[in-house]
Amino acid sequence: MHLAMLLNRKWIAMFQIFFILFGIYITIQILIKVFGGSWSAEDLVISLLMFNLGGFFTMAFFLARLVSDFNHHRSQFRDLAKDFKRTDRNVERILTKLG
Repeated sequence: MHLAMLLNRKWIAMFQIFFILFGIYITIQILIKVFGGSWSAEDLVISLLMFNLGGFFTMAFFLARLVSDFNHHRSQFRDLAKDFKRTDRNVERILTKLG
């Protein structure tokens, strides 16, 4: 693998770990707020919006990875279809010579 790809995966893994820890922290703060303390309601709403935005970016990373994987498979299927066309032409030539 390329060094840039490994670094990119490390950054994504670090972002996901941070995102999970942030979600756990917000959950704890919500429970503390329910039982009578900690953050104000506005701070909780803003943190939930930030958590939602982080989730959106995480899904975008996964979608970008899936699209790039799909493009790789698309080129393989295109090459396979070209091979079938060549084989079909060769079979037709052989049949015309025999026929």
